[in-house]
Amino acid sequence: MVALQQRYGRVCAVGVGPLRYLFLFGPDAHRELFAADIDRFSWREVTKSLIPVDGDTAIVVSDGDDHRRRRRVVQPAFSVRRLDGHLPLVAEEVNAVIDRWSAGDEVEAYEALRSVVRRVVMRALFGERLVGQADELGRRLEPALAFVELPVPYQVHVGPRWRRVQRARQAVDELVFAEIEARRRGDRGEDVLSWLLDAADPEGDGARLTDEEVRDQVISLIAGGYATTSAAVGWTVWAALANAGVWERVRAEVGETALTAETLRSLTYLDGVVNESLRLWPPGVAGGRQVLEPFDALGIRIPAGPIALYSPYVTQRMPDLWPDPLAFRPERWDKDAPGYAEPAPLSFVPFGAGPRRCIGFALAIMEIKVVLAELVRRTDLELLTTQEPGGVGVVSMHPRGGVPVRVRSVRPAARAGSVPTP
Repeated sequence: MVALQQRYGRVCAVGVGPLRYLFLFGPDAHRELFAADIDRFSWREVTKSLIPVDGDTAIVVSDGDDHRRRRRVVQPAFSVRRLDGHLPLVAEEVNAVIDRWSAGDEVEAYEALRSVVRRVVMRALFGERLVGQADELGRRLEPALAFVELPVPYQVHVGPRWRRVQRARQAVDELVFAEIEARRRGDRGEDVLSWLLDAADPEGDGARLTDEEVRDQVISLIAGGYATTSAAVGWTVWAALANAGVWERVRAEVGETALTAETLRSLTYLDGVVNESLRLWPPGVAGGRQVLEPFDALGIRIPAGPIALYSPYVTQRMPDLWPDPLAFRPERWDKDAPGYAEPAPLSFVPFGAGPRRCIGFALAIMEIKVVLAELVRRTDLELLTTQEPGGVGVVSMHPRGGVPVRVRSVRPAARAGSVPTP
């Protein structure tokens, strides 16, 4: 995609007939893809490869009225109040991993922190009832997750690989539908699953989600949150270690007091580190939709029919939008820093934008921040390779080879009410 943009400009096409793809690079080119009138596009043709994992009724594969209804029901589960309530469990899970490390250990930080993300997502969705089965559910999902990360030509719905996907789907469904049945009998909690079972569409006839719809929303939230958030955590940890002074500066800002939602929102430099990581290494390197009605992009008429793709990866590295675009500069996000320039609208879209923006983006950002804050507070880590890892993955781009580190030291966990470091 980088080569396409450099050679052919911000609007270009590849392929022929039904395999024709349009690339729209930069905010002026891809603006119409994020407009409010989303019925000019269809997402299902682009996202159908996710159906073996997410299910036929997941929000991400839905269009039109079905998408609007399902999103209206699910959206309140990601309110600020609910997200703030998840912060302590993120801190608890990352500290549980750190507690297993000792000075001198060599660990693969990306893989270690994937388990944190998986358990956080499970606890947020299912409460404490299934937390003991978080790793088991991850194991059951893995063949299906690996399948959707394959290049599309390899996603063939025949043969042994596809049969493993079907068995994985069945194994996951057994666990999730059993939990839905238990909740239907009245065993509710304060988690997202209970919310989905009780919530009604605030518009229209107040319809509730069916069991299949509940299952698909839950699994798509697990799969999406697990894959993309853990990828973003991996890149952020790598960047904070690979760039001199970043780890120490985040530590100085975080201090020693246990995190709260209010203090987390006040950590300007931590925000910049996370945003800069998402700018350079967005987990979703490209997104798209099928064009149902013609529209204009930079004076070029885009016809109905093809798949139109935008790329956060390309747009967020354009030199006319981002000075010194390949440099990792967290201070570029600090409004009080000398020379600050507010990013152009739609130039920073790691989670998309508009009515189809990723529904769990705020939870993902909070997880990344808390994981990094607890890591810098409690550990000194040394990268075992200084070369930037390549990105790998179709649905979510994660560091090839992971993030191998050596643990230099480990400190005790923060105590609530302790005095911050000056």
